[in-house]
Parts: sequence; structure tokens; C-alpha cells
Amino acid sequence: MLAKIRSSPWTDLCIKPAELRLDPTLTCGQAFRWRLTGAGEYTCALWDYAIDLKQTPTSIHYRVLGQLPTAHVDVAEALRDYFQLHISFDSLCDSWAQADADFTRLRQTHMGVRTLRQPVVETLLVFIASSNNNIKRISMLANRLSEHYGQAIETEKGVFHTFPSLARLNSDPQIAETLSRLGFGYRAKYYANTVRALCAEHSDPEQFLLGLRIAPLSEARAQLLKLSGVGPKVADCVCLMALDKTDAVPVDTHIWQVAQRRYVSRILDSKQGPEMLKLLPTDHQNKAMQLARQLKSTKAPNAKTYQVAQQLFVHLFGKYAGWAQGLLFSGDLGHETKPSKRKNQQTAANKESKMRLRSTK
Repeated sequence: MLAKIRSSPWTDLCIKPAELRLDPTLTCGQAFRWRLTGAGEYTCALWDYAIDLKQTPTSIHYRVLGQLPTAHVDVAEALRDYFQLHISFDSLCDSWAQADADFTRLRQTHMGVRTLRQPVVETLLVFIASSNNNIKRISMLANRLSEHYGQAIETEKGVFHTFPSLARLNSDPQIAETLSRLGFGYRAKYYANTVRALCAEHSDPEQFLLGLRIAPLSEARAQLLKLSGVGPKVADCVCLMALDKTDAVPVDTHIWQVAQRRYVSRILDSKQGPEMLKLLPTDHQNKAMQLARQLKSTKAPNAKTYQVAQQLFVHLFGKYAGWAQGLLFSGDLGHETKPSKRKNQQTAANKESKMRLRSTK
């Protein structure tokens, strides 16, 4: 049965575009169920509400298009938490610019690219589907999962489905077969194994996962790595985007190349290195030099150098290194500030393959 339609008026979240822009924040490979439903408008079912967001020249507005009988959260507060609006993006850019002056440019060309604080079950399960995949297909799989197992909310913009709980997924005795029919392929068994394990080992598996928000990064990562279909990069994506680990740095091929091109070569350059590192604490300067030397001769990340690359980002960008990585991922420092029309066309043509996601397993 569809939930009853009940639209509310638009309400201003009172956040400047310099602090938050819906595109690319909702489109860069963090969240996969927001649907473009109008000019600058994105809609998704979250917290048992169908929520509509609209980008304006000066702010972000929201409204509720419909809800389930179980909906009970304060939507404005939930959105502020989701977008982590208590954190100043501008202030972070100021601090990051001490290690890399190009962040001054990035804050203008890619302003408002925030890291989300998403529901942990959805983040975990969606990123299991991200391995060797692209944004378009991950979105398709996330929506199929929601349409099959979630609850429908009818709105003036169509029907939107909530993301299913672990209990709902576990209630399907043939979950692997179901997901195979839905197009999940070899990943279907990962979902079945992870859902079964979490529900068997914990009386409230969602609370167990939420509890990892107060655990150290190393412990949270270790717990996630026990789950089927979760490798280091998927674990770090979940830690960063759902578990409050702002210093978790997912390193995929793209970010690895950025690290090599922008940081390793510059840090080890006799002229650029001292200039680049001069504003960092002395111990961070020395450690960054040491880490850069370890990465210099490595062409692709492996288990050891993956961690070395993460440490380099943390020593350069501090507590919010994961956020800095997100801006780098979106901005790609190797591109010109104003690409030519031909480059724009090439970027559009290669967008999915280039954005192999910070989450690729």
C-alpha cells in the first residue's frame, strides 16, 4: 500500500552555495538514490520521508513530498546532520591550502562539495555494489534493492522507495537468488552473507554498526573488513561517509594518481618540497617526506602502499583528510580551471570510467 501524499511548503536551510551545492555533492559518487526531478531539484526517500531539495542562487530549500506513518524525525535537523552543516567547508579549505595552495582555486571551481553523513546500513550495502562498477549502475542496483524490499511513498513527482532495513532483507530466505534476478550478479552472495552474518551475530545489527561511530578508525575498519564483499576501500568509504571517521581516506586509482602527480613529486623536489611543507608542523613535514619516498617507486597501490598513501594525506591535510580527498576527487587537480569545450565533451564521455569511485574494492 502506498503512503499518503502530503506535501509541505519549501523551507530555507539557510546555507550558502560556498558551503553546499547539491551538484556535485549528491552526484559525485557518495549517494546513489537522489533523483534529479527538476531544475536544480533532487528527490529521495530518507528517514521514511520523500524529501525534495532545491538549489537556489543563495541557498538550499527543502520540502516533504510524502511520508510513511512511521516517520518521526525533525527533517530540518536530519538534513543538517546529513550534510554536516556544523562543519565550515570554507574553514577547511583555508587549512588545506596551507599544504596545497591549489585548494584556494578548488574552493571556487568546486565550491560546496561536502562529505555526507549517511545512514550506515545503506552506505555499507550500496558500497558493496560499488566494486568494479560505475555510478550509473550502482544507482540502478541501489534503486532496484529499494523498489523490491523498501516501502513506497507516493508523491506529486512519482513514487519513491525507502532503503530496506537489515531485518527486512534477512526475512527473505532466498535473498541471494532474488538479488541475482535483480541483476546483482556475483555480488548477490556478498549481500546474503553480510546480511545473514550481521543478523545472526547481533540482536540489533543496525545499532552495532552505528556503535562503530564512537570506535577508533582502526577498530571500525577491522569490523567492516570481516563482512563479505568489503575490502579496504569499501571499508574506508563507509567509515568516512557513515561512521564519522573524517580522517579515513579511500584510495582508488584516481586518487593514487593525484597523490603521485600532485604530492609525491612536489614533496621530493628540492625547491617545491620545502615551500609546500613550510606551513606544516615540523614532525608532519618530516613524516610527509618519509612517506613520499616510500611511494615514489610504486606504480599502483598495494596493501602496504595503500596505507602509506592514506598516511600521506592525513599528514598533509589533518583530521579532515577524508574531506580533502573528496574535494580532490571531484576537482581533479590535473585539469585546467576552465576546460575547453572539447575537454568538457571528453570529460562527459569518460565520466563514468574516470570516476571509478573512491570505493572500488
